[in-house]
Amino acid sequence: MKYQQQSSTVPDLECEQDTSPGFLTQSHRNAIDRLGLSFMQERPLAILVGDGRSASGFIISTFLSRLDEDVAVAHISEPCANTTEFMGKIIRSFGFEPKELSVEDLESIFSLFLSFQKSHRRRTIVCIEDVQDCEWWVLDKIRSLVEMEHDGGYGLMLIIAGQSGFKELLHTRPLSSVATYAGKRISIEPFTLPETREYIRRRVEAGGTTSVDDTFQYEAIPLIHELCGGVPDELSALMSRCFRTSEEEGVDLITKELVGRAFGPLRTGSVQVDADEDAATLNAAGLRPRIGRLIVKLTDDDVREMALRESNILIGRSRLCDIRINDKLVSRHHALVSHSPEGATIVDLGSTNGTTVDGFAIKEHLLVPGDTIVVGNCRIEYVIDDELQRLFQNAEQADEIKLNS
Repeated sequence: MKYQQQSSTVPDLECEQDTSPGFLTQSHRNAIDRLGLSFMQERPLAILVGDGRSASGFIISTFLSRLDEDVAVAHISEPCANTTEFMGKIIRSFGFEPKELSVEDLESIFSLFLSFQKSHRRRTIVCIEDVQDCEWWVLDKIRSLVEMEHDGGYGLMLIIAGQSGFKELLHTRPLSSVATYAGKRISIEPFTLPETREYIRRRVEAGGTTSVDDTFQYEAIPLIHELCGGVPDELSALMSRCFRTSEEEGVDLITKELVGRAFGPLRTGSVQVDADEDAATLNAAGLRPRIGRLIVKLTDDDVREMALRESNILIGRSRLCDIRINDKLVSRHHALVSHSPEGATIVDLGSTNGTTVDGFAIKEHLLVPGDTIVVGNCRIEYVIDDELQRLFQNAEQADEIKLNS
């Protein structure tokens, strides 16, 4: 047998670099075992689907590490622009130097190599990550290799992995014609909340300076988990932003509020300005930022108001959102409203059913007084609170008088 099944006595957690999920979850173990089963069943194709490339890369690498040494492996971790590049990477992995060879020459070399492997009863594996970013010609070459193995039995197995858009790609040509050879697709589930806690604990303790309890407020970790959906790539990015924000603000404890501030720039692509800085900052027109409110109409009997001077306001179905909308048409993290000296901006966070402002679908929109936002069945009106603006300016003037007296 050319695949080493992991013993049940192996510990559940295995340390890796920060770029990987960091440890084997039950979902990861299941995915690795199913890759091993496909290999032993001599399937020509295995399909790995999940959010975040680090998880799929970690699973593939762990699976490959359990193979016997006589299994030839080509692991392509970056998308290929054309067939020549794709075939060149494959044969280079097997010790050949492609130089300036044509794609026909590269294919001939690979065919000879597979024939040699078959004659010596040796297996060959080609792993391709981020398939959703490959060009059509590369996808067609993947199809032809799968069909060649299906017809000729060379001992070749292709493992293809992808994230957003990959599932749709499997239903279209050329991959749709060979997807059935893989059997059931292998799904990588995101972290559960306990797994997220363990991931954060390991990353904090890897620094060797403090414990997770001294670094994160207990309520902050569930918020991080919800905002990232348990996806390791997003968890890593948000944690890095939290550490950077805490350092910039000179605080030791990462609170739920700090997580919210750190999350904003990751979604909007801009730096959130603190409320205290807003009060002393002029916008491009030389005016102080005007204070807006959101009038949220969840139902005819449930109308709420929210001021826009504190921080970002997250809208969605998750119970951790600032505006929670219990509607199946609403994504867990649907949209984000942020405040800056230029005004209030709403950003759709890649929601399934979209966000509209005054009837027009938006990705990002600078709000003006009177705009009506629709998220699912909820209507949210943006207004400028002139009275609150006046009180704020009076309070600011009073502070200046005290400082000058």
